[in-house]
Amino acid sequence: EMKKIITLLLSAVMVLSLALCLAGCGDSPKKQEAIDAFNTTSKEFNEVATLINDNADAIDDEVIEVFQEMSALLSEYKDLLEGDAEISDDKYDEMIEWFGTAQDWFKDAKTEIENTVNAG
Repeated sequence: EMKKIITLLLSAVMVLSLALCLAGCGDSPKKQEAIDAFNTTSKEFNEVATLINDNADAIDDEVIEVFQEMSALLSEYKDLLEGDAEISDDKYDEMIEWFGTAQDWFKDAKTEIENTVNAG
């Protein structure tokens, strides 16, 4: 089962490592703000994914589950941001707020994982 989890995480990292580089395409400022927030979030996501993959045996299953849920939502937002569908400013604001929350979680998770690994 751990190999399955690690495979899922690696595939998520590969998907999200393709950060959005859609700068200045004439889209709304809100969209660009969301893209910038996504790029920052995906960078932090990838750092935590690497830590999880390198130390999977030492990491609590709950942390891995939450990480996988966040991975799914990041992928969903990536698809929305890359797509051509009209997105409301409220939806962009929702994404941007979630990216901030995710960044905070990733920072906390990174610290927790590093402490666990260093203690072990």
